[in-house]
Amino acid sequence: MAFKLKDFSALVGIDKETSSYGTPVFKKNLEGGVMAEANNDGTIFVDQSLSKKEKEDAVAHEKVHLEQMAQGKLQYDNNTVTWKKDTRSPARVYKRMGNHIVNIKTGKSASEGHKDFEWEEEAYKNS
Repeated sequence: MAFKLKDFSALVGIDKETSSYGTPVFKKNLEGGVMAEANNDGTIFVDQSLSKKEKEDAVAHEKVHLEQMAQGKLQYDNNTVTWKKDTRSPARVYKRMGNHIVNIKTGKSASEGHKDFEWEEEAYKNS
């Protein structure tokens, strides 16, 4: 009896169209209107419902965040986001509350991915 093995990328959910060497992109069901996420381990999650063009745009945007993390400018965990614009500027810590990010110093908040955050402004500009 013959059988056909599935491609490895299909088994683990890798998006072959947008993945590159060293940056695997995984298709997932992301909640809350999130299109994509850059992860600390160098991977990217992309919402499986996106069109090819939307996936490509979202992955390009998230790759900027991966570069920011590699440069030590952007760090995050489940509770905070830390941004350091350059080596001379102080680190700014923001608190994550649900799908909002709150500036601890000013108390102002906006949804994750909002263009007013410096790391997002840079990612929108460069993607």
